[in-house]
Amino acid sequence: MSLSELTEQSTASGETNETDETSAAVGESVEKVDGWGLVTGNARYTDDIPTEDALEGRPLRSPHAHARIRSVDTEAAEAIDSVEAVLTHEDVPDKRFTRTGFPYPAPAPFDEHVLNETVRHVGEPVAAVAARSADAAERAIEAIDVDYEVLEHVLEPEEAMEPDAPTLHPEEYENPQENAVPERNIVCETRHEEGDVEAGFEQADAVVAGEYESQIVQHLPMEPNTTIAWIDDRERLVLRTTTQVSHICRDKIARAFGLNRTDVKVIKPRVGGGFGVRQDTVPNQFISAALALETGRKVRLKNSRKEDLHVSQTRHAQTVEVETGVREDGTITAMHVDITSNTGAYGCHASAVLSNAAHEPMSIYPTENRLFTGRAVYTNLTPGGAMRGYGAVQGTFGLESHIDEVADAIGMDPAEFRRRNVIEEGEESFEPAHSESKPVLESVGVTECLDRACTTVGWADGPDQPDDDRYQRGYGIALTMAKSGVPNSEYSRCSITLEDDGTLTVRIGVGDTGQGSETVMGQIAASVFGLDIESVHVKADDTDATPWDNGAYASSTTYISGNATEKAARDLAGKVRELAAEWHDTAPESVELADGDVSFPDGTSMTLGAFAAEAFEGVRGPKRRLIGTGEHFTALSPKPFAAQLAEVEVDTETGEFEVLRLVNAVDCGQALNPANVRGQIVGGAVMGLGQTLSETLPFDEDGQPDIRGLRDYEVMHAPDLPEIETEIVETYEPTGPYGAKSVGEVSILGPSPAVANAVDDAVGVRISELPITAASIWDGLQEGS
Repeated sequence: MSLSELTEQSTASGETNETDETSAAVGESVEKVDGWGLVTGNARYTDDIPTEDALEGRPLRSPHAHARIRSVDTEAAEAIDSVEAVLTHEDVPDKRFTRTGFPYPAPAPFDEHVLNETVRHVGEPVAAVAARSADAAERAIEAIDVDYEVLEHVLEPEEAMEPDAPTLHPEEYENPQENAVPERNIVCETRHEEGDVEAGFEQADAVVAGEYESQIVQHLPMEPNTTIAWIDDRERLVLRTTTQVSHICRDKIARAFGLNRTDVKVIKPRVGGGFGVRQDTVPNQFISAALALETGRKVRLKNSRKEDLHVSQTRHAQTVEVETGVREDGTITAMHVDITSNTGAYGCHASAVLSNAAHEPMSIYPTENRLFTGRAVYTNLTPGGAMRGYGAVQGTFGLESHIDEVADAIGMDPAEFRRRNVIEEGEESFEPAHSESKPVLESVGVTECLDRACTTVGWADGPDQPDDDRYQRGYGIALTMAKSGVPNSEYSRCSITLEDDGTLTVRIGVGDTGQGSETVMGQIAASVFGLDIESVHVKADDTDATPWDNGAYASSTTYISGNATEKAARDLAGKVRELAAEWHDTAPESVELADGDVSFPDGTSMTLGAFAAEAFEGVRGPKRRLIGTGEHFTALSPKPFAAQLAEVEVDTETGEFEVLRLVNAVDCGQALNPANVRGQIVGGAVMGLGQTLSETLPFDEDGQPDIRGLRDYEVMHAPDLPEIETEIVETYEPTGPYGAKSVGEVSILGPSPAVANAVDDAVGVRISELPITAASIWDGLQEGS
């Protein structure tokens, strides 16, 4: 908006906070507060701030999957003109940590250093340089001479657990996880049983077993991992960086380098996508910090697209084995899910991802007898980490594919089979054994999601078949459940200032990575006062200026940070009522705040802007600048649900297939911003389809990434997408802000099993390994014939 337009608006309204038909109450599809900057290109990402004075940072990466560094000769590199610093493992703190983006101590082993003396995957940083030019930095990297003792490596979990396999982490480390067996490369091993599974199997008329494989994939956010680090005028370490967890990033950097928290500042600018890869404090950030501390200069370190693809954390590959007992009437009597997870070189997220992979999908079918066993295993591959869907993608592919096989075993329609077994309001989710989360669910719309999806496509009639019998169409469905934050882990604090013109400044520590968090926080605050969204400014980009928040992950933003924002807004509203009541000699509860006005029992009112101005000017007493605060921490994690239904067409002569349609019916509680909710649903569905149909990050026998770059990585493109439909099924979550739950991850979980089930419905071929390819369908057709 131009200066003249702002002047005209102010003159016309008389008060800049006066509300009109654009009032941004929750439940409305208001435009994103950051939308203008994004679509015009005015938004500034990490590398958009001029850094002409910055040194160029570069890491030297290991060519080996497993090796011990005997020595590093940096003399030639240091002699290159313009080189300011060369660091090896001998030059950085010896303190071990986990990059995992949870608050200390985090559910992960502390098994990494800033630079490791033993490297455990191809591409792991071995040394780092900072130079006054990119060319000098590159030449310095090439001049470093490393003497490696190459060690035996292992890439598959089954091989890694063998007695004669190399031990990847023989050193004792802090914070070992449940039943860790380092000598067998087991990061953690778990068992959680409710009821008696063996007895449940004995009660069954049939016992069905299946095994399902999911692959390694990458997040591929548009913006590569980038960090600019420097020492400010108060001798503090500052990082401007791509992160989803600015406060946790500050904490981990401070711990790694033995600094006080107040001596570190993290700035989170506009972030070009996260999807989990920004949840951790990554090597890029630690190395930039080390170079800035060493040189006292500003250092810029930006991954190339190829580096991001090859060495950023990945989704864990998993093998999911499911065994289910069932009666002829469709009642599930017992279920056992066993998972082996490949966590790669380091144990970040190994335990939590493994747990999610079973507990979320198993919660949908609350049989009395259920058992989860699993293990996460070190291998010499790029570390697995947090990725949208966080384990539940892999587990849901296995379980929801398996549910169709169970229904088929007793001759029951798969939708009807789900309807008979699905969780209902008042029943309990399957929570981890250590969780203190309240398992009874108060808002469950999964049955309505199932019915809506089936009605939308005409499930009972089946798909219309092509005239040519060569092509066959099929329907497949999957039910999914996610969470709203990690129980007993998430914390958010918010402060809201009533400015003297009646506008609000919201300070919250959760950053927007594209999910619309700043817009939703603004809507929540605005709604308490009846303001429009333009009267609220949300600041969420600087650890110095915002209160602690765990950050944007685990679908926690709306539920956790939104609750903190609503509490802060209501605290501020209470202070407004108290002061207004004091001025008018009335009870605070008789003062009404609505439509941007402060109204009194005698029928008089004043705009919030006029009230704020009088309070700050001290017209009726001491000067006041009112601030509301709120914090939210809870053991609760309400569950969003979805039903996703795919229609496919298969060429029976070649195995080629096409996904024609994907319907997503989603229960996210109350939709605070329906347009944003639909965007999240579609975005998740597209990511899910990518893993289903094409995306995979293979490695050769030496542990080298087996693709050159993005040209070889088959990410989904817009012309390849099917018709994607969304149905918002609103329930009311009593513990959520304005009745809301999360929505960011639930729609990524279902595409893989829905498509696999649709292929089976079309041509009778069960695909149990991702991605689903024409070759795998063709092989199945040949076996069937």
